[in-house]
Amino acid sequence: MTAKPGPYRDGSDQLSVADRRRIADFVTRETGIQLPESKHQLVEVRLRKRQRALGLPSIKHYVNYALDNSAQNNERGHLFDALTTNKTQFYREANHFTLLRQYVEQGMQSVDDVITHSDGYGDSELAVWSAGCSTGQEAYTLAFELMELQQGNSDFHFSIAASDISSRCLEHAARATYKHQEAEQIPLALRKKYLLRSKGGEVDRVRMAPEVTRHVRFFNFNLLRGNYSAWTAHYDVIFCRNVMIYFSHEDRAKIVAKLASCLKPGGLLFVGHSESIVDVGKSLSRLQPAVYRKRQ
Repeated sequence: MTAKPGPYRDGSDQLSVADRRRIADFVTRETGIQLPESKHQLVEVRLRKRQRALGLPSIKHYVNYALDNSAQNNERGHLFDALTTNKTQFYREANHFTLLRQYVEQGMQSVDDVITHSDGYGDSELAVWSAGCSTGQEAYTLAFELMELQQGNSDFHFSIAASDISSRCLEHAARATYKHQEAEQIPLALRKKYLLRSKGGEVDRVRMAPEVTRHVRFFNFNLLRGNYSAWTAHYDVIFCRNVMIYFSHEDRAKIVAKLASCLKPGGLLFVGHSESIVDVGKSLSRLQPAVYRKRQ
């Protein structure tokens, strides 16, 4: 059987170097995410899916359409969705959640390596931000841990804000439904307490109980270009893990400075273990690998 000839088979519809650079420059300028030449094939594969979904005749047409400044073009959100990597899991880098619990349990006082605030929480609310939350597993893990602490202290209250640049990921997170295999990363006792069978006959899936989801608010936010001014000294804890590895050193420094401005004095910033911050400036001090404290 002879394969049907087409533009892709003879190379005429491959993503050109010039168009890859146009896409890379645009994505880096808008989001800070780096798309080096080594990712050429990955970019092409992901853009081709959007090209086919839109019924455009070639990948060149898709690039022109996605970068068109027309007010009617809503494709840019899909472009960011297609080119961002969203690997995550429940209890990823689990030692961070252990430290978080210590941070809260010790009443916000300075004890050994755990830095907290001398007044405790009382009737105030612990404010946590999961920045770059992907499909929600980190935010819900935070909810599990803080709900467990809440059971031993009725005066303890908390809220979790969770943001991502990907609308597709945020929709997934808000649905709060996951495969059984993903949920196995959650300790069994917490699964029994906080997970429900999925609705709609999805026997291989579970969903977060309402008492979990009510603690988490998801929203779209661009870490590089977003406006942080409304959150100055607002958060006690910020998790921004395994996100900044995709940024240049210069953009990483800008984002860290902005995140630091959102922390209360004594608040904690958690980053990924592969992205420790070299230059933390005057606002942060290193508490332990991948954990930083806002100076008082």
